[in-house]
Amino acid sequence: MPTTLVQPLLRLALAALFAALAPLASAASFDCAKARSAMEKLICSDAPLSALDEQLNTAFKEAITRSKARPQLVQWQREWLQSYEVTQCKNARCLGQEFAGRIALLQSVAPATAASAKWNGAYTRYLQGKPDKDSASLAIVGLQDGKAYLAGDAVWYGPNAANGQVNVGEIRGVGTLRNGLLAYDGDGCTATLALQRGGLAVKDDDGCGGMRVTFVGEYRRK
Repeated sequence: MPTTLVQPLLRLALAALFAALAPLASAASFDCAKARSAMEKLICSDAPLSALDEQLNTAFKEAITRSKARPQLVQWQREWLQSYEVTQCKNARCLGQEFAGRIALLQSVAPATAASAKWNGAYTRYLQGKPDKDSASLAIVGLQDGKAYLAGDAVWYGPNAANGQVNVGEIRGVGTLRNGLLAYDGDGCTATLALQRGGLAVKDDDGCGGMRVTFVGEYRRK
């Protein structure tokens, strides 16, 4: 074929290739033209990662629809996006692994009709009819196979709290439903929870925070 024909055809082939790749590069769950953060720019620069981000967004929306637990899932997703495991990722491989794991977890969110979905809710600890001054809160999302995800924070304010005498604790992870109770055991923290009218009770806990921090008590569903 004459050179004068090869070069135009090659240019046309390359143009077609770039046009085919362009949608992949912008297949993220957000407008890449408005990408600002380092993570957003990383997602938009990597086609497979952009595709995973779109899958993540789909899995999140489907989990909300399936569970009918939008507030808990929104909080859960926000905390995950701000977690060290995600924010420390500086390359597509690291972020891709986090996205893949998150997609699998979101796909395991139980439907609203499942037994574990009875636990869905955001809970605040009360003491003598009022929110406890040593605050504690829990958000729970029921998963399939008799599991539930817990995210909780507790604070103890000492007599000298104004000068820093404050200790904190947290629960983040998956618990198991057994005999009507929810048992959590992760990162050295253990706790047992029971549903009750209008909320739940944390029967016991151990190793879930600093000195005098505890999740034990009665909680009301928000």
